[in-house]
Amino acid sequence: MMNETHTLYRADLHVHSSFSNKSSVWAMKKINCPESYTPPEFIYREARKKGMDYVTITDHNTIEGGLRIAHLPGTFLSCEITSYFPENGCKIHVIALDVAESQFRTIMELRKNVYEMTAYFRQQGILHFIAHPLYDMGGKLTVEIVERMLLLFEAIEIKNGAHGQNLNTVIRDVVSALTPEKIEELANKHNLEPSGSEPWRKICLGGSDDHSGFFIARAHTVSPEGATAGEFLKGLRNRNSMVEGEDGDALTLAHSIYGVAYRFYQEHIGPKKKHFPFVDLLLNNYFRAEPEKQTLSKRIQFFVRKNMPEMYDRYDGKSFETILDREVKKLLNDRQFLDRLSGEGKNRKIFSVTSYLANRMIYIYTNKLLRKPLGNGLFEVFRSLSTIGLVHFFITPYYIAYFNQNSDKDLLKTIESRLVGGRSAEQKKQKIALFTDTLDEINGVAKTMKRLAGAAEERGVDLTLVTCSQKEPSFTHRVKHFESIGDFLLPEYPELKLPFPPILDILEYVQNQGFTRIHSSTPGTLGLLALFIARIVNLPITGTYHTDIPQYVGSLTDDAFLEGNAWKFIIWFYNQMDEVTVPSKSTAKQLCDHGLIPEKIRPLPRWVDAEAFSPSRRDETLWRRYAVDGEVKVLYVGRVSKEKNLELLADAFVDVVKSNAHAHMVIVGDGPYKEDLQKKLAGYPVLFTGYKDGEELSALYASSDLFVFPSTTDTFGNVVLEAQASGLPVIISDEGGPKELMKHGETGFVVKSNDKTELVLALKYLIGNRAKIHAMGQSARRFIEKRAVRSDEAYSTIFTQRQF
Repeated sequence: MMNETHTLYRADLHVHSSFSNKSSVWAMKKINCPESYTPPEFIYREARKKGMDYVTITDHNTIEGGLRIAHLPGTFLSCEITSYFPENGCKIHVIALDVAESQFRTIMELRKNVYEMTAYFRQQGILHFIAHPLYDMGGKLTVEIVERMLLLFEAIEIKNGAHGQNLNTVIRDVVSALTPEKIEELANKHNLEPSGSEPWRKICLGGSDDHSGFFIARAHTVSPEGATAGEFLKGLRNRNSMVEGEDGDALTLAHSIYGVAYRFYQEHIGPKKKHFPFVDLLLNNYFRAEPEKQTLSKRIQFFVRKNMPEMYDRYDGKSFETILDREVKKLLNDRQFLDRLSGEGKNRKIFSVTSYLANRMIYIYTNKLLRKPLGNGLFEVFRSLSTIGLVHFFITPYYIAYFNQNSDKDLLKTIESRLVGGRSAEQKKQKIALFTDTLDEINGVAKTMKRLAGAAEERGVDLTLVTCSQKEPSFTHRVKHFESIGDFLLPEYPELKLPFPPILDILEYVQNQGFTRIHSSTPGTLGLLALFIARIVNLPITGTYHTDIPQYVGSLTDDAFLEGNAWKFIIWFYNQMDEVTVPSKSTAKQLCDHGLIPEKIRPLPRWVDAEAFSPSRRDETLWRRYAVDGEVKVLYVGRVSKEKNLELLADAFVDVVKSNAHAHMVIVGDGPYKEDLQKKLAGYPVLFTGYKDGEELSALYASSDLFVFPSTTDTFGNVVLEAQASGLPVIISDEGGPKELMKHGETGFVVKSNDKTELVLALKYLIGNRAKIHAMGQSARRFIEKRAVRSDEAYSTIFTQRQF
């Protein structure tokens, strides 16, 4: 046990210099890029500056970096050796501390077989440990290999400053759970003699695993024994040590990659390229371990450039580098943005600046893309698309880092279950991130999202609605809102906006919040991002099919080719899901007929609040306030848009009125077709109320006489349930999900889709028969009460998780 009152001695036992120059990563090998550019002398200075009493360099399969500083006080020679388990070729890294040059040569001869190499370590008395033991470098790490590690190695790295907290936490838990009985069990299982006199008591060590020079001593090992390097190492052997510092994370890894990439760029590409002052300054300050100092004349030149007004306002005709340089200049002049970063650490500053610039460049080139007519600027379209791709390439280190930090989740779960058990093996309470493109809009999906949030609250489900738009949504309960980079307006549907989300910010949020599952409610830009993030951070993803988008596309464009391609996209998107919740049997059949894997489908139980929507909400004074007479009130509630088949409804109602039927139509809702519909029905007994909700909407339902919903594109139809719960008979189309929500001839009528004659006949029959309206209305209410889903079952397939 360490005595905290003694002087403590520190060393970073895992750090790389520029002599780690032979990367094992295929892409880096192809371009001859080393894993580190950090000079050994810089490591020595930086480590001592950060309080390290002893300095050692652990380059991959070489001691050359260590030899460069071996003459300096407080150093000892070490190396990180790549070795293999012969059982399956699993690659591992083993760090040997305080080795002689002659010993190193022998180690390199034996390294292909970890058993032979570690036997030599023990024979020579070389202190050695397994580095980042749970990091699977070649896809061959198994629980059995980890068990062999526990027998073979007396010392284990339990805090690695480059790898994520998840890896470090699990190996710490595994080591803490070891007992003499467990070691004996493993030894018998693998027929392997454990190392050390007390193999269940491991020597626990730590190091930064720094490759960039940014994070030297971020994690390190501490001992009260250490008046000399020899005594320090003796203290480690005696288990008189502990680890200090920070675990790694995705930002640490990403910025290490950037640091190496920047130095590679400087050496191989930079001298040949034109320099851009603001970009160069930013790269120098953030991605050099030891930034170059600016001369006084350069600082003056930079100050003048920074404060000089721009000579142009538009980006047309400007190169990518020129635009980026100008954006960096704007950032450096954005005092509010810089003030927010003033108290942040280096990792956070780099991330915020990179995300800001990536968002700006994507926004600029997306705007250029959308301004160019496809036929008049095909080259510009492709150039803008390729530049957007280039921006994503530049932020690839973050994608790699987040993937790397999450790729071993399944293996870690198995290790916890087998080697820790108890607390660590318990099922983790699920935490769901539900991505939705629509929350403030007036449509059924937005209404469902709000009901989901309320249902989650009632049942104690940890659910967060992740949304993105250019303004804060009015609905904020259980909502995480991100400001969009910009919005894409759909042709012929300008009020329906698809946001361009800030990818890195949302990716980081999902990573840091510890979500166990992602759910995508729509296949728009945010839904695609949800799928991308799920793949990056290795989370299961589910989805709900709310809207018949291909039919919408067909209705809006009257183009079979576009409708067919919309189906291809929808089926591709939902086949990426682990499961797909659907609101109706007809929707499930439709999706399967077009190619969705049937095993992915689960029903989505949902119904209607029969208290909020009830005949008891009828208000006898309502129509006087609206100046509507005592005729039969024909109600439509929903989005006022063409794909709802409202043109057919208008034509049918005109025919009804011309036949002298006494009726007044009430249209509740808003949307892009409202103005045209008002013009079409001018002079006829029609009331447009605009959007209504709450008690006023309930009263409009209950105070009307019958409900008509001619849409053929709805997958469910909340409004059909609300109308029946309010005691109204319904007239609906025979296409889509709503026909499953009523009983033909008992609670209303199902008419042939797009058939004006059938719709007119159904309307005239009910308008002329109040007794039938009353009888069907009562049947509709009984139908709702009988079929109502229990409150704890509604949305259950979104809240409950299959074992993926």
